[in-house]
Amino acid sequence: MLTALTRIEINDRQLKIILNGCRLNQRKAQKELYLVFYNYVIAITLRYSSNGSDATELANNAFLKIYKYLKKSVPPLIITVSSFTAWLRNEVINSCIEQIKEHTKKEEPVHVSPAHEAPVYILENTSQMPKHKEVLKSIQALSPIYKLTYILFVIEGFSHAEIAYKLNISESSSACNLFKARQSLLQHLNKRNFTSAE
Repeated sequence: MLTALTRIEINDRQLKIILNGCRLNQRKAQKELYLVFYNYVIAITLRYSSNGSDATELANNAFLKIYKYLKKSVPPLIITVSSFTAWLRNEVINSCIEQIKEHTKKEEPVHVSPAHEAPVYILENTSQMPKHKEVLKSIQALSPIYKLTYILFVIEGFSHAEIAYKLNISESSSACNLFKARQSLLQHLNKRNFTSAE
């Protein structure tokens, strides 16, 4: 996961001071929170965006929502860096989903037979293995609803029931969207000289 690559350089006491400053709407505290967690947040928003500037916009909007929330109250269960990071991740994901849903018309679900499976792609050697950036580009090129479903299921680990709730669609639509997203990704990677074995 991208977020695993981002180390947070802060301890629990420092975080508590920053969060209390954010609760008091102190600009310095908000800036510190931004600087400490920006790389973590941008690693998440890059998954949901088509390019770097869109990811930055998603990240900045997520931070604004987080500042508003923290101004009202610091979540009571957040007492450690790890618990705050988990809460922050969830808030950023929800913010990305909201923003993408606002800018996207709902796509018609594609009905696919459950027995229908995506072709299996075999790499003859490790030099054919797609690089991280290639995979990310392929994900970013997906249509918004397919991208959301794929990221939430494969990367974030949500179930189809959770995805259906978050995106206001049926579980079967979530499964179909995931199938189509995987098909598109496999086709894109196949175009880059990967071989297919069906």
